[in-house]
Formats: sequence, structure tokens, C-alpha cells
Amino acid sequence: MIFSKKFDLHDVELVPLMSAQRVMDELVARRIEYGVLAVENKFAGIVEESRVAKLGVRNLKELDLMWSPIHHCVFKRNKDDKVTALVSHIQALLQSQNNLKRLYPGAEMIECEDTAYAAEMLSKGELPEGSAAVCRRDAGEHYGLYLDNENVEDNKENMTRFSLVRLE
Repeated sequence: MIFSKKFDLHDVELVPLMSAQRVMDELVARRIEYGVLAVENKFAGIVEESRVAKLGVRNLKELDLMWSPIHHCVFKRNKDDKVTALVSHIQALLQSQNNLKRLYPGAEMIECEDTAYAAEMLSKGELPEGSAAVCRRDAGEHYGLYLDNENVEDNKENMTRFSLVRLE
């Protein structure tokens, strides 16, 4: 929404596409006018998924870049659940790996396409028993999950740079 205010875009509809590839596919198909991609994390580096998705897309124009603070939480279905697996987007797992290993020793880290999707799957019982989601606080709360740990990112100054793109 910050990009829409900055560029004075009206009647903006947010379309959650969950992956950089889907954003690119929708732009190329002209079903969306603008896309937002996570392109770099201050500590985990280049977001490979976005770099690869942009390859070969002709006439892609980057309109703006913006850094945004990123904080991750760990949510469980129930307070007393023992965590044996942590499910999230690879970037969230990379940005929190040291704290997650310390807080949940021996827990398997499982990648999924989106942090909020991990929370949704957990809330619906679609993940194995013992799973927890690493996601933003608002996502875990939206799905009615139990907040087990907050701000688990390894560096409290964790930030990701987002790019606003469109086709010319």
C-alpha cells in the first residue's frame, strides 16, 4: 500500500500471488498492472526466487525500491504442542535460522511458498503434527494460532527491499 500512496494510485486491489513467478506470470498475461517483489534481504542476501522469476521478462521496468523492517514469529496450533518442524518461506527460515535452531533444537525446517500460507495450512490441520509456522504476527493472529515466540529473526534490524515493477 505504501507504493500505491507514493505513486498516487487509486482503487488499488491487492492480489496475493504468493510467489515471484506468479507475479511475473500475471504481469506478462496483463491480468495485473503492477507487481511487488521481495528482491533483497539485508542479512540473507538476494531473493533468488525473484531474481529467477524476472529472467527473460521483456520490458520489465522497476519503478521504485523500498526497504521495510521484517519480523518473524513462531505460531503453533495449540499452546502445549511440541514443535518438531518449522514451516515457512525459505527467506524467513534463513533470516531466523540461528534463533530457530536455539529455540527448537532438532526441529526440521520445511520450505513452503509463503509465510502466511504456512500459517493458513497450520490452522487448517494440513501440516504434520508438531509443525509450527514462521510468519508475520498478523498472519498467525488472522488464522487464530497460538503465538509461541515473537521476533525470532536473527538480527533485530532485519529488513527486506521490495521492488515495484510493471511492464512498459
